[in-house]
Amino acid sequence: MTTSTASVTLPGTSVARFPLSALLLLSLGVFVTVTAESLPAGLMPEMARDLGVDPLRIGLLVSVWAIVVIATSIPLTRATRRIDRRVVVAVSLAVFAVANVATAFAPTYEFAFATRAVAAVAHGVFWAIVIVYASSLLSGAQLGRGLALVTGGGTAATVVGLPAATALAQLTSWRVAFAAMGIGMLLLAAVVIRRLPRSVVVPVAAEEREPLRQDRSLPPLLAFGIAGLLIGLAQFLSFVYIRPYLAESAGIADGWASALLFVYGASGLIGVAVAGTLADRFPRTALTATLLVFVGAFAALALLPHVTPVAVGALALWGAGTGAMFPLIQTALMRAASDRLRDLASASIVVLFNVGIAGGSWVGGQLTAAYGPTANMAVSAVVVFVAAGLTAFAAVLAGRRSATAVSAPPASASAPV
Repeated sequence: MTTSTASVTLPGTSVARFPLSALLLLSLGVFVTVTAESLPAGLMPEMARDLGVDPLRIGLLVSVWAIVVIATSIPLTRATRRIDRRVVVAVSLAVFAVANVATAFAPTYEFAFATRAVAAVAHGVFWAIVIVYASSLLSGAQLGRGLALVTGGGTAATVVGLPAATALAQLTSWRVAFAAMGIGMLLLAAVVIRRLPRSVVVPVAAEEREPLRQDRSLPPLLAFGIAGLLIGLAQFLSFVYIRPYLAESAGIADGWASALLFVYGASGLIGVAVAGTLADRFPRTALTATLLVFVGAFAALALLPHVTPVAVGALALWGAGTGAMFPLIQTALMRAASDRLRDLASASIVVLFNVGIAGGSWVGGQLTAAYGPTANMAVSAVVVFVAAGLTAFAAVLAGRRSATAVSAPPASASAPV
């Protein structure tokens, strides 16, 4: 009987060529989509003034993004799972592009709100499928390095993309920034459809599938998923309120805040650079060890906020951990998931992380109002410590499942459901 509960089917380690050009294109897609996602935050004063609304209503354009991604990512990923992944990536980029250009020409706030919702739908599908697609191009030995390259586009968007788009808007108009992002995405979609290889899921006949409840990858995926939610919660519980922390808790002047945030972002790029090597050399422990670095950084920020060298060093460690964390958790998911659950696992981690973002932003506001921003760092340390325990537990479960699969009689698992 053909089974679909074996671990993710990746090409053998004998694959000679690292698909650098294809991964760079996917990383560029991540870069432009994450930059576009964050644009309202960087252009809040200009957009509010032009559209005639309170700046807080522009902030809702970021909030609605997370809500739409949570609501649509999983069902749309399931609906498109039989389509060539290259086509799904290209079409989602094209829809994203059209929505951004439409935002650039928005006559009213309500119109801009609607176009952002459409862009969020495309973003959710893109993020759910891009990791699975990249994994299909990589051998098992290349997985960590390849996914770090792809997801590194998101970190680069924070460090380079958003500041550049903000500068363009200040020199011209916020509408020019949105239009430029849209045109760039449309060109990228055309290149993706012409240059990237096909990746089609071949279905297994219904009578040959094992019941989903017998899929041994479900327990580790569930543990990784809850850990992802907690990481998003802890990250945004503190990061959204980093400016109040620097001013009130650390006593750092506003003029230095942008420099420290640059340190955070640059450290994130370093984290991305080392994540691939860590994921491939230490596949079962790299993620947990990185989260323990998070715990140490948050604890230092909570306990010694007025010791400036400690605060700066902890902020750099936090940034490095942030850069490394997402490629590491995506690599862990792709290694743990069975063929039939790869798409669902990738979509689910995006959804759960966004749930954590939404919850963390709200909880962080309550903590800051009641106890001050230092409390946010302390709570984040505890939450990430729990997440680290979950990832260690998930790695043990995934290792046992892999050992069971190796000892079992060979089965054909090359055709995902």
